[in-house]
Amino acid sequence: MKHYVCVTIGINQYQFLQPLSYAQRDAEALNHFWAQDAGFASDRCVLITDTSPETWDLPTYPSRGNLLDWMESICREQLQAEDTLFCFFSGYGIHHKGQDYLMPIDGSPENLEETAIPISLLFKHLNNAPTDNILLLLDINRTQGVQVGDQIGRETIALSEKFRIPTILSCRPDEVSRETSSLRNGFFTAALLEGLKSGKCQTLADLKSFLSDRLPELTDQHLRPVQNPVFAIATAEQAQLLLQPEPAKAMAAAGNHQSNSALNSTFAPKQNGSNPSALPNLKLSSTIPSAPVSRPDASENPTESLNQEQVSGSSDTPDPSQKTNEQPQEEIMSDRSFFQQLIIWSGAIAVLLLLGVFYTNRSLFVGSQASTTPSLPPTELSQPPTPETTDPTETEALTPPEAVVGDDTPVTPAPTPANGEQLLQQARMIVQNTSASRLSQAIVQANQIPNNDPLYPEAQLAIQRWSQMILDIAEGRAAMGNWSEAIAAASLVPEIQRPIYEQAQLQIQNWQQPLTQLRENEAKIEAARSQIRPGQASTYSNAIAAVSTIGPQELGYDQATEAIARWSGEIWKLAQSRAQNNQFDAAILAAVLIPEGTPPYTAAQQAIAQWTARTQNQNQTQN
Repeated sequence: MKHYVCVTIGINQYQFLQPLSYAQRDAEALNHFWAQDAGFASDRCVLITDTSPETWDLPTYPSRGNLLDWMESICREQLQAEDTLFCFFSGYGIHHKGQDYLMPIDGSPENLEETAIPISLLFKHLNNAPTDNILLLLDINRTQGVQVGDQIGRETIALSEKFRIPTILSCRPDEVSRETSSLRNGFFTAALLEGLKSGKCQTLADLKSFLSDRLPELTDQHLRPVQNPVFAIATAEQAQLLLQPEPAKAMAAAGNHQSNSALNSTFAPKQNGSNPSALPNLKLSSTIPSAPVSRPDASENPTESLNQEQVSGSSDTPDPSQKTNEQPQEEIMSDRSFFQQLIIWSGAIAVLLLLGVFYTNRSLFVGSQASTTPSLPPTELSQPPTPETTDPTETEALTPPEAVVGDDTPVTPAPTPANGEQLLQQARMIVQNTSASRLSQAIVQANQIPNNDPLYPEAQLAIQRWSQMILDIAEGRAAMGNWSEAIAAASLVPEIQRPIYEQAQLQIQNWQQPLTQLRENEAKIEAARSQIRPGQASTYSNAIAAVSTIGPQELGYDQATEAIARWSGEIWKLAQSRAQNNQFDAAILAAVLIPEGTPPYTAAQQAIAQWTARTQNQNQTQN
């Protein structure tokens, strides 16, 4: 019997890297979809996160040892030739010396070979699996300090083509995979779940088409740099890989689960173990029942709900040769139930239509006074008023104050107009310049609308949306390494929006550490520069030694490398100048101070050999 097996991995609280916000949530959401909505057997859905419960009495803590043990066990022992395996990873990845690495929770950038997982090793495990029905989904975040263009993902694509294992990457090698608090997921996972839940993605080819359009669109909607997924699919046959069980088999799995609940109860969740342990033979018997397919709520799709009930009920229908006298009565009751539900839903739809009419024309029902400016449609919160509707006496009040884009200093709000509608219009005008400071202005303005004003609910929705936009702007700046600007923007999230405000405060705490490190290293570079004395090679050498203590994974490393290269060039100029004046001994003393790995090092070593020979010739001539 064909089974679907999935492994979802999401890591937030890294031991040696800045925490992620939603990687664990990504894995949990996708695991829930596969185990509940898609109808996969729950005991074949392995969730591995910071806090996931034990599965099969084994730890699911995402350490390097545990992850490798799980992958080896599943690929070698848990699969049959006709099975399908889905693997999902959300967390950090690093490219180093031509190799891609996935970072487990205990992975250290200083010791990748010993603590990280080479992507090549993951592909070897997958290649050892007895099935060819495999899909690898990788939402790889870049570590702080690693810049765009570091080539992460190129080796992964090459290995996917070599082993012919279908793989989807969350972005191109020259792009950055991001997460956002507005979706409470990574953009890639949000688009992936949207596609799977829509019912439009039955095959891998369908998913490719959906993600190619939806992921760039989603990042654009949230004012983030574009993110394009990458697909490595070798054959047309792989493109037809089914992403969900066939409906008939899913129904059978649901029925089997109902009759074998006692067996499923043996897989009770336990505490997540933090230490890896040896895996026994975990071969699953084919008699283990599949998880039930969760039925849609009748309120979402009554017709589909009725059809599912009829299908699931068909398994209990007695043989026609053994009909009883009760069957006609059952058919009558079934017809009666159908018409009752039809009447109920017709009434519900009528009520919804009436509510829509009421909402669209609410000013007629609540008796609100007509203002000097016409009311804007409630869904067009950001649409500014047309020029001809503005009272000349209010021109100064409605003109937004000038502000520099990116200036996150709170601005004093304009004088209060006469009513809530004008207040909301003024707020809309302010946010046309989409910066954190402008959004903050708009929030202050809209928050002046009293709670007894008809537009108060609309204003509160706008405040919530603008608050989320401020946090998105802050997170975008942090993703580019602009920590101080990110903190300044996040500080503008109003306290009245508690969930968003608390998330902003958490992000500020996360960003303080790298900002502090960056400022300390910048101060170290500046202190070293201040000690340099022009014409004295030793002072340049001392400055180089001081900033060489800044490690490759520290913020400020790029500035330190640039300074070392520049100061090495100054030493090289001094050495050449002394050599031109036939001061070869002094030239050599300067040139030997140029550190290895800097641009002038090779030329300096060649010059030292030449100058040493000339010095020796001069000494021999003098003697």
